[in-house]
Amino acid sequence: MRNDLKKIEKICAHCEHAVIIRESDVCVCGEHGVVRASDNCRAFKPDLLKVTPHVRKLPDGDYDATVFLDI
Repeated sequence: MRNDLKKIEKICAHCEHAVIIRESDVCVCGEHGVVRASDNCRAFKPDLLKVTPHVRKLPDGDYDATVFLDI
C-alpha cells in the first residue's frame, strides 16, 4: 500500500483537497481555491479513488476456464 502511494503523480487532480470541475483543466482546492489540475503544492494528500489503476494485460496464448478457476 505504501509503495502505491509513492507512485502516484503529485498533482492537484489526484489530491484529497481538490474537486475537479467537469470537462476542464481546473480544480477547486480546499487549501488554495481555484487552481489548475496539473498544479501541485506542499499540502498534497493522495486520494486513491481519483487515480485510474494500471491494467495488466495477459500474455498472448490460448486460455480456457480451467486456467482461472482451479477446476
